[in-house]
Amino acid sequence: MRLHFYTRNPRKIELLHTLLAEKGAECEIVQEEPAPEIQARTCEQVVRHALASAAHEPAVAEDSGLFIPALSGFPGTITAYIQQVLKPRHLLRLLAPLPKQAYFRSAIGVRIAGEVKIFTGELHGTIAERPVGSSEHWLDTLFVPLGSSKSLAQMSPQERLAVSDWSRSFGALAEHIAQTLSP
Repeated sequence: MRLHFYTRNPRKIELLHTLLAEKGAECEIVQEEPAPEIQARTCEQVVRHALASAAHEPAVAEDSGLFIPALSGFPGTITAYIQQVLKPRHLLRLLAPLPKQAYFRSAIGVRIAGEVKIFTGELHGTIAERPVGSSEHWLDTLFVPLGSSKSLAQMSPQERLAVSDWSRSFGALAEHIAQTLSP
């Protein structure tokens, strides 16, 4: 099966390829240029729109973000943009008097023969008092998963993958595709 993954992120393609191979699903993944992303409150809404706009099938699209309940879910589906325009201190200032609970949420979907299936994953944790570790994504230096004393930026790639929202959502999609391909 040839999957058309509408993403600009090669790490997402690598993860899906690895998980599909682990499930025994023989798939070629073709990176496609995604349509402009809509502004929506949920990752699922963004994914549904992306799949509806996809030119080829089977189509795959994903969206993820950091949701902070004390900030009404901000930054949510605009997390990538916020990381470009704000600094860690800005988010910490906003959160100073508020509860620090947060979660990363990933939604990934596939459209096969017009039918859409969406799978989600979440990673719950808290926002640290200050950045710890180094990462190209500064939110990783602030986010500490529940049950961990390390920020995501301090974790090895294997540790991070073991707890990530991506592994949960992408794993569920890989399972679905593997079952779809079985005779």
